[in-house]
Amino acid sequence: MSAFLGPIHYWLFNKIQFMEERSFAVASYLQENGSKDAASQKVTEYGERLAGADLGQILGNNSIHNFLYGLISKVEIFEAGLMDLVSEDHIADVMKVVEEHGRSIGKKLVEHKGAKPSNLQELYQHVSDTQLEGMPCDPTAEVKLLDEHNMAYNHSTCNHIPNWEYTSCSNKTMCQLHNAWLGGFISGLNEAASYKVESTIADGAPSCSAKITL
Repeated sequence: MSAFLGPIHYWLFNKIQFMEERSFAVASYLQENGSKDAASQKVTEYGERLAGADLGQILGNNSIHNFLYGLISKVEIFEAGLMDLVSEDHIADVMKVVEEHGRSIGKKLVEHKGAKPSNLQELYQHVSDTQLEGMPCDPTAEVKLLDEHNMAYNHSTCNHIPNWEYTSCSNKTMCQLHNAWLGGFISGLNEAASYKVESTIADGAPSCSAKITL
């Protein structure tokens, strides 16, 4: 089946791994802050991590579309299930952990590339390469360059909510988590860059609206 794998499949698989790594950062926090048993149970149920795995080997004879779709659902439900364990007085701390994780990933990518993104187009390419937005056929971010230093980053639909709703964690909390990571990631790519959320579907707005500035 690996003969049918193309660049888009590896690109998506890589994005799933970024989200998996973020999820395990949440799991580690929980294991160290009063929810060790419950978080460890979630980790055990999740099973083997994807990090370092060869897509062609783990795919086997499965349909690549169904396989990747299943991985997306699995990791999004896993992360939302972990967040369901976070007590109200720990939410802010988890958001900080996730933001810092995003920042560290951004810095690592810059180190790997050897240079910071110098304009919004370059910066957005990194965002596109890391943000899991469902399958390639799903609606994704609607971006528009407003001027030299500002880019609109909007969504008319949320691909994550159907998976989040398999858990009891609120869509609002999961959206905050998602945006905390993205804000950290963008600042890690270039400390002069910023990410501002203006409205979200999870909060009841008809669409998600945000702005990336550099």
